[in-house]
Amino acid sequence: MKKLIYLFILLFFAQTICAQSISNSLFLVVDKQTDSIKVSSKDSINFKYYHFNKKKNWLINLSHIYVPGADQNNYKYLLPKEMISELGRKGNLEDIQAFMAKLNHFNYKELAQFFIKHYSYYYEYLQKSRKKTYKRYNIFIIFKSDLDKTFVPCYEMTLLKSRITEI
Repeated sequence: MKKLIYLFILLFFAQTICAQSISNSLFLVVDKQTDSIKVSSKDSINFKYYHFNKKKNWLINLSHIYVPGADQNNYKYLLPKEMISELGRKGNLEDIQAFMAKLNHFNYKELAQFFIKHYSYYYEYLQKSRKKTYKRYNIFIIFKSDLDKTFVPCYEMTLLKSRITEI
């Protein structure tokens, strides 16, 4: 009987661990030397990546902004190097140029639906005793130069989609 109880407890914890997986996250590998990353602070806390599709009339802005004490900051996670190779094996890790090339065949509406379907979630927080909600995305940037570290920094990104010109 004790063995059965231990088995149920073990299964419960295993299920809880699996429920906290990051299988619907996208980790984009960026090369600071060749990709168009714009750093807007001296310590690389705030940076942006832009991708334009003039033919389909849309642009994507991925930004990581951290301001101490702010309510809607992006987070920085440190993942073990072994987990990064596992993300690659599962298809959650992609080179940013290759990923953006896949998006280029989408029109603006398809692009928006793609990100909503695959990577969005709603984040709730309290601000002055009021509950606030806004949409966030499970999109992270990893710098290629950090891939050999024991704990790899992964930067949560805010996604903004817009048209280049009004229709």
